Amino acid sequence: MSANERRGNEAMLHYGLQPGQTLTGRYRIMAPLGSGGMSRVFLAEDLKLKGKKWAVKETYIGDDPSAGESGQEAALRRHMLLKEAETMSRLSHPNLPDIVDYVPANAHGFLYLVMDYIEGETLLQRFERLGRRMSEGQAAEIAQQLCGLLDYLHSLRPEPIIHRDLKPSNLMLDADGRVRLIDFGTARSFKAEQAADTVLLGTVGFAAPEQFDGRQSDPHTDLYGLGALLYFLLSGGAYYNPQSPYREAEAAIPYGIAPIVLRLLRASPDGRFADAREAGAALAGWLAAQQPQRLAAQAGAQPQPGAAWTPPLVVAVGALYPGAGATFAALALARQLHDLGVPHAVIEPPAPQAELSALLFADKNAPSAYRCYNAAGQGGRPDERPWADGHTLWLPAEEPAPGAEEAQLDAGGWLKLFHAVRRPVCIVDVGAQWDHPAVRELLETATDVVYAVDPFAHKLELPATRRRLRELEAWLAPGRRLHCFAVKALKSPQTEAWLRLLPQRPACLLPAVDLAALTEAGWQGRLPHDTPPVRDALREAMLPWLRRWLPDEVIPAQRERNRLGPATKLLRLFQFNK
Repeated sequence: MSANERRGNEAMLHYGLQPGQTLTGRYRIMAPLGSGGMSRVFLAEDLKLKGKKWAVKETYIGDDPSAGESGQEAALRRHMLLKEAETMSRLSHPNLPDIVDYVPANAHGFLYLVMDYIEGETLLQRFERLGRRMSEGQAAEIAQQLCGLLDYLHSLRPEPIIHRDLKPSNLMLDADGRVRLIDFGTARSFKAEQAADTVLLGTVGFAAPEQFDGRQSDPHTDLYGLGALLYFLLSGGAYYNPQSPYREAEAAIPYGIAPIVLRLLRASPDGRFADAREAGAALAGWLAAQQPQRLAAQAGAQPQPGAAWTPPLVVAVGALYPGAGATFAALALARQLHDLGVPHAVIEPPAPQAELSALLFADKNAPSAYRCYNAAGQGGRPDERPWADGHTLWLPAEEPAPGAEEAQLDAGGWLKLFHAVRRPVCIVDVGAQWDHPAVRELLETATDVVYAVDPFAHKLELPATRRRLRELEAWLAPGRRLHCFAVKALKSPQTEAWLRLLPQRPACLLPAVDLAALTEAGWQGRLPHDTPPVRDALREAMLPWLRRWLPDEVIPAQRERNRLGPATKLLRLFQFNK
């Protein structure tokens, strides 16, 4: 505690309000609610409006020469405290307490704000009560509310308000779960012509780098504070260290929401979201993707005629460069969803390199006289004789005959296919055909993109690879997710070095399948994914990611235990590194 704060506390004890006293003849002080710095908050009852209770904030703005404070410092402190009172009194937003009365400073140096009494607890108290653990959903909902408030503050004219100190003790949660920001002691107006903040304020652990290195704070500063708050809540109370490696920071918080949090925490303000509205949209999209009803149909039968239908998750699986293993990854995902009882479709774009039909040995396994959706006369519609394999619906494309033009679907027909199959998950194997018109149209609808990479590290340096990565990063937007699958993973001393080169932490490592196993499966007319050792190893590799990606209701615990194969099976046909 500083000397000024000690003097302020002494003044409050001697000259400030005490329980039983009345402020302005109207507000009778009942009990203290809290204190901090140069302020105290009391519960008060309204003597005019019977039964109405208010929170009265008492702030000491007086000075004392014995505190060692210069006249300039005292004047600046008084200015900031008065500015806080003035700022709070002119704001109005559902996530702020309403200020109903303002009492100017009295002879003893105290001013008062009378505001809504919020029956609840601070976010810090809630966090501690929950055992210093908060779910991603709870934290994201709080952060989404704060995005709406920050958008309001940052949109004020002529000068936006920058709060600069989002932290759990500054936030109240009422009985309905609404968040209220209750302290504006560090807030400032943003002045475009000003190069740096007049006073460097903010709480270490929650304040952005620019608050301490001589730059001016702007709306991006509050986005960093929001990210630091989320990191604190999701890491069990750890403070984000800007110097920590990305992978270490990513590992400290839940996988699914980590990209949003770490984007908010980027050191460069320009690297964060453009504004609070964009950040809020990203959180809203993430929350919507977590709703169990989006995938409720996965656990049961197909929807009945006339029933409400939720758009499917559309997962585009492609190779970051040719030969990286996109088709293997797409089929691996399909077989795991099948084993978990999740209805899904595997769709191949209508492109010249169509090969899914051959891989699946259509002549042997497809229904008699089966017609691909892009065959002449089909118009992008699935065949009436569905090619189903348990929970999997196969939708291969027909390869054009030599010399024939590629079959074209009518406008929108390609995207209508995903809804026509009435499956909650649609896997699209795009291979390396990212530039095909159908694939580009698909990416406007896709909710997830999985890109495959293999251990040939030099391919990451190819100009085409770097261009593809930039395009995928540009594709990211609220409600969209990007996943990396490391394919052909080997048990090798170089594996860890390879993983560090990848653009992001792999969602899972798919094992390198022995060539003999691939050949044997082909001669038997089946996918290598369907041989028991390979199927078990893929399950070991993919199940942790599937647990995070799919709602809990989709993966019954007992089914998981029954289907996890012994680790010894991993050594039979391939080398694998988890």
